[in-house]
Amino acid sequence: MASKGSAQAWQPNPEVMKIWPDVSGNDINGLGEAEKRPPTPVFWRTDGSTPHAPAMYYFFEKGMADPRTAPARKFRERTDAIEVHDIASEVAPEPAGGWTSAVKQAALDLKADDAGICVWNSEWTYPDRPAPKGTRAIVLAVIQSYDEMKPAPSISAFVEMMAQYERAGSSAKNLANWIRDRGWFAEAKTGPSTEDVLMIPPAIASGMGELGKHGSLIHRRFGASFRLSMVLTDMPLDPDTSDVFGADDFCANCQVCTNACPPDAISDEKQMVRGERKWYVDFEKCVPFFVDNHGCAICLAVCPWSRPGIADNLVAKMARRRA
Repeated sequence: MASKGSAQAWQPNPEVMKIWPDVSGNDINGLGEAEKRPPTPVFWRTDGSTPHAPAMYYFFEKGMADPRTAPARKFRERTDAIEVHDIASEVAPEPAGGWTSAVKQAALDLKADDAGICVWNSEWTYPDRPAPKGTRAIVLAVIQSYDEMKPAPSISAFVEMMAQYERAGSSAKNLANWIRDRGWFAEAKTGPSTEDVLMIPPAIASGMGELGKHGSLIHRRFGASFRLSMVLTDMPLDPDTSDVFGADDFCANCQVCTNACPPDAISDEKQMVRGERKWYVDFEKCVPFFVDNHGCAICLAVCPWSRPGIADNLVAKMARRRA
């Protein structure tokens, strides 16, 4: 792969450009807009209701073309096959340690690697979809294998991503059933396409990490190589707070993902997006490469926070800088 700045700079696949819409994904996302507004779906809609649907279907078809992805292709079917329980007619007695502690332990027992809670914000729902039920969001995180993700973009990285989406999805659905069995409403939201809600904002609010320069979350222990799922519920749970540990400051001076990105999609500066200045990845550069390279994930693999045994040292380093 040609490195950034080399004579052989990456060029988009003409086959992808043939199906690429005239409308800019950056415009749909609200890049450069100073006024706050609700988000607009731009890519992940399996019903084909976005201008970029042909590119999304191209991505799906390319992923299915390689026989090595066969086990991973079943992840959605296995997740969907988990039966949703009826809500118990009576609310179970509250455990001695309270529902918050109990639900987080249940999440870990059901194969999530971390869990956080926040109050649900209606602004996290796409305006063309019904508002979900539930006043609390339980956000689950599952770690990806560093060794499998390291050669991204690759089939091994693609399969690992799909495997962890399945683990995240099954954890969420089983946790929702755990809650429903105890007499409370609960609904799982699983990736990679949640269709109706945003996942990163509630993840930040529930303490799952800070937004990185590469547009993905950085967890204080897992780095950037993890996947999310979520459960919305009316169980009375105490919300967590956002976890600010220095990843944002680190990204301001780090060039690793910026230099590793073949389409040069990662900016060194935060940008205004729908009234908020934040890290933003250029959609028109990133996604054509993404759909043609098994989901890419180079930026997650090279992120210094993702290297095993490094995150604790970086957290300590950033704490010393803030002292």
